[in-house]
Amino acid sequence: MWSKLVEILEDPSYKKLGLALCISILLHVLLFSGFYLVLPSYKKEMHLIEASIQMSKAEVKQVEAPRPEEAVTHKTTPVKRAKPITKSKVKQIVEPNEPKVAIVSQAISTETSLPPEPNVQSLDSESQQVQEEPQPADAGLAINEKAYQYVETNFDVRTKIDGLSEGQATITYNLTDGSHYYLKWLTQGSGFAALLFPDLLQISEGVLNKTGLQPNNYSYHFGNKEDKTRIVSFDWQTKKVVMQTANATLTEDLPEGTQDLLSFMYQFMYVEPLQKMQIHIATGKKLATYDYGFEGEENLNISLGELKTIHIIHSGRDDEGRTELWLAINYQYIPVKIRKIENNGKVVEMVATRINTNRPTINN
Repeated sequence: MWSKLVEILEDPSYKKLGLALCISILLHVLLFSGFYLVLPSYKKEMHLIEASIQMSKAEVKQVEAPRPEEAVTHKTTPVKRAKPITKSKVKQIVEPNEPKVAIVSQAISTETSLPPEPNVQSLDSESQQVQEEPQPADAGLAINEKAYQYVETNFDVRTKIDGLSEGQATITYNLTDGSHYYLKWLTQGSGFAALLFPDLLQISEGVLNKTGLQPNNYSYHFGNKEDKTRIVSFDWQTKKVVMQTANATLTEDLPEGTQDLLSFMYQFMYVEPLQKMQIHIATGKKLATYDYGFEGEENLNISLGELKTIHIIHSGRDDEGRTELWLAINYQYIPVKIRKIENNGKVVEMVATRINTNRPTINN
């Protein structure tokens, strides 16, 4: 039987019949099994790729908006803004096979949903500028409202420390209509000294404001010597001071509270010396800041009697010498002793002999 089967298979006519039978069986299997084959198309316009990104439930929960009652109970909790994501970071996150795509969408949606935060710092600075008005440099000082309206002081003038009198000087302070002041210093030699030293005249005039004396003009005249003359003009609106000498004119910025060589000594009536020991002074040659040191309280024995004083001193640079003032505590801190020592050793000392605080009456 086996040999008979072999003969049949080797017969060419049976081979064709068997091949046809196998093909028929294969076609029936493909037809009834539902299998089909779609060949790919190589036309570019036919390609369509669709992709969708879905966030996991855990991630959706993180960006879920708070409920109204939760927002009320957490009013003080600041909302943190997500940091902006650069292109390089997005590219890095969306690489294939990386499960961080949902995190990128979360960060972007959080960033776009938040309103822009106000610039709190700029708002605060603007409100400060509106609320804070410019204040004078001496606005915090305690001003003496009981200062003299008028005071005239006579001095003995000496050219040696505790020496004999060689001349007289008078300093007169007069406050008119409660707002304008006039200060005059006149020094005159006596005897032989009158032949050697010409008269010295200083004048300061200005106004009285909430910081004390504010000079408008100052002049210094030493006899008829033009090379010794100094003129100072204070322009408080433009904040400029102009100082003129025979050789030059100098213009400087004018700091608040600046005094001249005469007004600063009577400014102590309004501002006690220990309140402010640094003073801007326009001398006529320059504008400088002078620091005064407190030497202590001293009892000064003079012809007026024993006076309690505050002794202050200024030691300037090599070209300024030293200036000392004794201010009478019981006389509104007016100067009752003045000593100037030049660098060459020359001394000018003035000691009070009389103080008059009654304004003289004018007879018509």
